[in-house]
Parts: sequence; structure tokens; C-alpha cells
Amino acid sequence: MEKQRSIERYCVAMSQENVDRFLEGTDAFNRGDVDAASDWLGPEVVFEPQTAAMEGNFAGPDGVRSYLAGLRDLFEVYEVRYTDVRDLGDRVLALGTSRTVAKGSGIEQEFTIAIVATFKDGLLTHYKDYGDKQQALEAVGLSD
Repeated sequence: MEKQRSIERYCVAMSQENVDRFLEGTDAFNRGDVDAASDWLGPEVVFEPQTAAMEGNFAGPDGVRSYLAGLRDLFEVYEVRYTDVRDLGDRVLALGTSRTVAKGSGIEQEFTIAIVATFKDGLLTHYKDYGDKQQALEAVGLSD
């Protein structure tokens, strides 16, 4: 019985750690610190931004760093804000918006983000931005 409680406490601590890492990575990205934003990436991480249908996925920490650095090259401002972050054990569901301002043209955009991030041993193993709240909820077995 005591062993089960210990395991439950460990799981709760790990899942909260996943949420904390996810939010810390987001804060680092918003500051423009690509290295700190990618400190929590697992060695086999697969990163699927909304543009994956056109560009493909980004694999491994170097692939993700390259993608994030590329965003910083294109945009004067790229900010991510979450209005809803849910701890789902080994996954984090994050719903919110991204705001960008393009370098040179100054064109400003805001778009919906709906992320499911999967963790193992405190490291991100898979990140997918569904871009649609309902699709992300369905992906984790939830409804609105």
C-alpha cells in the first residue's frame, strides 16, 4: 500500500514537472533564448508544428533548435501565450495563441495553437500543434 502511494506521488510530481518544463521552455522561447527553450528536448524528439504538412516534422534536438532559430530569423516578434494548460500525466495539453510580427514588412498575425506535448523521464519526446482546440482535445481523449 505504501509503495503504491509513493508511486502516485512520484507520478504527480513528474507530471507537474512536465508542465513546469513546458512553460519554462515557452518563456525561454518568448525571450528569444532558443538554447534554453530546447534544454528539455529528448534525444529522439519529434516536433510537429502547424506547418508540418508543408515542411515536414523536425526530428532530434538539433532539428527543433534549427526550426526555432528559423522562426527568430523570420519574425521580429514571435510570442506564445496559453489560456489553458492541462496536466495529463505524461502529456501536457496547451491551448492559446501565437502572435507574430514579420521582419521587414511588419505584418502582424495572431493564430490559434493547440499543443499536445508528450514527455518521458522529464524530457519532451513528441510535440504536435494541432492548431485546433477540438482536434487537440480529441487527440488526448477529451471533449470540450
